[in-house]
Amino acid sequence: MDTPGIRTVVTRITAEVLDVAPADLRAVGALTDLPTFSSFRIVEIVERIEEELETEVDAGELTPDNLTRLDTLVALFERTVAGSGMAA
Repeated sequence: MDTPGIRTVVTRITAEVLDVAPADLRAVGALTDLPTFSSFRIVEIVERIEEELETEVDAGELTPDNLTRLDTLVALFERTVAGSGMAA
């Protein structure tokens, strides 16, 4: 499942926090390859997405595998929203 609304929110917020164009963000392999990426920035990204989508990611899901690529970050929030019974 690839909900366009969730992908749009995750891409926009991630690009804003990392100060890159959304197209550049989609072109990079791993977010960790970006010079503006840091553990503090990923926390900000997750918190802002949670706030906008009005959901909360389970702490056990906050792993490097889920947080270092745009596609896995989108999938994380798709699972989280689906599990909460909300539609984005």
